[in-house]
Amino acid sequence: MPPSPPAPSTTSPSPPPVGQVPTVPAPGPHLVDVSPPPPPSAEVVEPDVVPHRRVVATFDETSSFAPLRVEPPPRIFATWWLRYVLFLAQMVGIIVVLLTEYAGPGALIEFSVVAPYAVAAVVLVFWSALAMIDAGRLVPATPYQRRSSALVAVGLWLLAFVAPVMAFRVVDWARERFAENPDDVGVAVVTAIAVLVAFIVVWLPFRYHTQQAHRIGAPGRVVAMWFWLPVGATVGVLLIQSLGLREFLADGGMSDLERTIEVAVVLGAPMVLFALTTWRATTVFDEVIDLRWRRWKTEWEQTLAAMAAQPVPGAEADSTTGPRSADH
Repeated sequence: MPPSPPAPSTTSPSPPPVGQVPTVPAPGPHLVDVSPPPPPSAEVVEPDVVPHRRVVATFDETSSFAPLRVEPPPRIFATWWLRYVLFLAQMVGIIVVLLTEYAGPGALIEFSVVAPYAVAAVVLVFWSALAMIDAGRLVPATPYQRRSSALVAVGLWLLAFVAPVMAFRVVDWARERFAENPDDVGVAVVTAIAVLVAFIVVWLPFRYHTQQAHRIGAPGRVVAMWFWLPVGATVGVLLIQSLGLREFLADGGMSDLERTIEVAVVLGAPMVLFALTTWRATTVFDEVIDLRWRRWKTEWEQTLAAMAAQPVPGAEADSTTGPRSADH
């Protein structure tokens, strides 16, 4: 009887010793991509350039750069020299008036009185026009505030120069009518209306400059005092005149010196105050314009520096193939 085959072993082979465990070699770098996967939104395939190649365009989506200014500061006019010319013309006009009263009337002297005030009026209108142009360029209009207009300012100044002349003519006409009929009420009413209208018309350019000063950030009260302080001085002078200044000076005859003192009090005091307030108001207006322009310039320079410090943007996006790499 042939021998039976040996029964199969039911026990597993014993594991090899620890020191004899075979080690599997690590895969090479060409088999594993250790770089982090790009975001899905920034991953684009370019079949037209290199097939099966990933082109990644980096975009700085976390940048919060906001420019302070989107355009350079505008060009403005330098009006500081007009302030000096205006103040000098006003002071020369006052001095010439006093010298004329002391020396006596004359055709040449009367022309010398009119000349400095004519120069002052022209310089004032010229300064006002340039200041309104600068204010309009620096401060834009709002739904509640209109833009500064040089034409409006010039027109209001011309009306303010004409209004007193017309008022004086009405007053002269009223004097002639009162000489004929002192009880004419109609003449008194017409005269009062003419004086009131002239007062309002003269106030209009000062009111316009006060509004524009408030619009650009200048103290409007200082500009308003440009009108009200000389008016208060004029009222005070009229009170002094009504209290008997002329009778006091004319006691024993009016001499040239006494006539000059009267003119200095009646005309010189309000005109000196008007010259000082004009200097103050124009200086404040010009200083605010200059500060605004310097601030605009500083913010524009900071914007340029911030733009230069920004990281280089990624590849520009194509409308058909999407973002393109920097090397294509």
